[in-house]
Amino acid sequence: MARVLAVMLMALAFVQGSALDSEEDRPKGARRRQMERTRAAELEAAIAKSGCADLGGEKWFSDAHGELFQVKQDKCSISFQLKKKSGEMYEKKGVVRGTRVLVEPPFPEGQMLPNQTVMWESGARWERKW
Repeated sequence: MARVLAVMLMALAFVQGSALDSEEDRPKGARRRQMERTRAAELEAAIAKSGCADLGGEKWFSDAHGELFQVKQDKCSISFQLKKKSGEMYEKKGVVRGTRVLVEPPFPEGQMLPNQTVMWESGARWERKW
């Protein structure tokens, strides 16, 4: 009986442990809030300096499909690569005005949030990963 109980407790521990591993790896608590404050300050500084949010440089974003990509930015003009269903890559261009992100149609208008996530009018989002 004791062996059965021990086996059941071990199985329960493994199940709980695997549930913790499957959770998305992200900062929690004070670290998350500090990261959000830092990104909001970066956004405000970029807008004060150049008149537009900075999406370029070493920043990586995740699109609605979970694909990682980088945005190239020259002053307030942006360009980025997208993948067609066939797997072929093509380039889109746009402009950033303050926190508004405007891309060639058929892209909807986007808004950069204080945590540097771009939220599109369609409900899709580009989340900054690092």
